[in-house]
Amino acid sequence: MLVSYKICVAVNSRLTAVCKMIRFRQIEAFRSLIMTGTSVGAAKKLHVTQPAISRLIADLEADLGFSLFSRIGGRLNPTTAGLRFYKSVEENFLGLERLKQVADMIREEASDGLTVACMPVLATTLLPPVIADFTERHPGVPIKVDSVKVPEVLVNLQNHKADIALSLAFPAVAGIEVETLLKARASCAMPATHKLAKKKTVRPADLRGEKLIGWLPNSRQPYEAEQSLISATEDRPRYTVFTDTAHTRYAMVAGGLGISIVEPFAAKVWRAHGVVVRPFEADIEYEYALSYPSSGIRSDLVTSFRNAVKRVVERYSFDD
Repeated sequence: MLVSYKICVAVNSRLTAVCKMIRFRQIEAFRSLIMTGTSVGAAKKLHVTQPAISRLIADLEADLGFSLFSRIGGRLNPTTAGLRFYKSVEENFLGLERLKQVADMIREEASDGLTVACMPVLATTLLPPVIADFTERHPGVPIKVDSVKVPEVLVNLQNHKADIALSLAFPAVAGIEVETLLKARASCAMPATHKLAKKKTVRPADLRGEKLIGWLPNSRQPYEAEQSLISATEDRPRYTVFTDTAHTRYAMVAGGLGISIVEPFAAKVWRAHGVVVRPFEADIEYEYALSYPSSGIRSDLVTSFRNAVKRVVERYSFDD
């Protein structure tokens, strides 16, 4: 095997750095010999002959300039220097094995496909027409959708587990490129039998004394705007439930547990379940974004998917 790489080894009490170009096959033989304990075992592990293992180890020792094994009574025992060298070898191999695992995962998940991280509310409303648009132009291309919250979106992008993401916008994060997609005003959702359902527009003053379904603090963008509004309201409304997903808020409203200041995407889903949605006259806005790993390079599929998102957003209606 012609693959080689440079390994720097500290030897002697003086910790002198010794750097040599070492053939990868030599390192494999050394590691296998340490792990199996015998040259016969190492030979079986690497599918070579026992003399081949002996030659590889002898060449490695010559390149390194120190003995890796002591040979007593026909047995090979690692020397102190050999054990120290093995520690460095193992650390390098862990990195190589990790690369192999990543390659296997990419191959199994179809490397010619696309992985999209998407907030649940967008995955059930905006994403289906986007995928329909995309697959019309790229039939047969597999798409994996990870329906996750914003924190998981960030992790997936930073670890390159997603090619592109759709979510609420978030502050600048290392390793991620963010592109604003659209902004939408907040609405107010209530049961069809609620008194506010008769209004064309709901105002902050209308919330006085009402039961509210609220955001959990981990949804920073809508949570902070909502809290600022509520704290300035006389006879403040009383929170009955806090949730971290839009569909859960709508479901609580449908169950008669209160009214809620909501994002607009899920409205069309929940109208069929007795939820009435009205414009909310307040300075609360939801900003949505496309985001990517900031490698500076995008595949043709990612660019095409981005264009599909843009086309769908241009014609998307919250009222249909």
